[in-house]
Amino acid sequence: MKRCWFFLIVLLPVLAGCSQDVSQAEKSISTAAPALVNDAGIVAQVEAALVRIDADSALHVAVNAHDGDVRMSGRAKSAAIAQRFVDAAKDIKGVKNVASTVVVDPKLPSATAQAKDFSLEAEVSAAMFGQAGLNAFSVKPSAHAGIVTLTGTVKSDAIKSTMLETARHASGVKSVVDRISVKT
Repeated sequence: MKRCWFFLIVLLPVLAGCSQDVSQAEKSISTAAPALVNDAGIVAQVEAALVRIDADSALHVAVNAHDGDVRMSGRAKSAAIAQRFVDAAKDIKGVKNVASTVVVDPKLPSATAQAKDFSLEAEVSAAMFGQAGLNAFSVKPSAHAGIVTLTGTVKSDAIKSTMLETARHASGVKSVVDRISVKT
């Protein structure tokens, strides 16, 4: 019985303190939640506006918002598109300020070109896995306009040769850049 009273005397203040911490956390969340939801809505609206302006450039721009301040970073095809992105963000309700570090990259690939590159990378990876098994996981293919670069380390010249030949014969590969090292 004495133990029961002891636990009540010791635990009651601890539990009371916890309930105060919980209620403070609830208040903090209830005041912060609307701002977070508002910022998320702003980001979604800005991203949608960027896609309407230029979908290819929009894929390369990151948008963040905090308390109505919008930050954009990344790449756009032209200075005119980058400026249109800023102007569009300023027109969104709830946006207070816009800071942009979007740089111009006239060689920015289109979404279609990127999809082709990703597809080619996946095809080369699958082909290498089919020929070299688990050894394929030590080599990463990257593709750009049909040029595949293989980067990584393998255990033998034979495995390296197999991977290079496999990549060369994959459909859509124009050439292969060898950055595979052999580590014995």
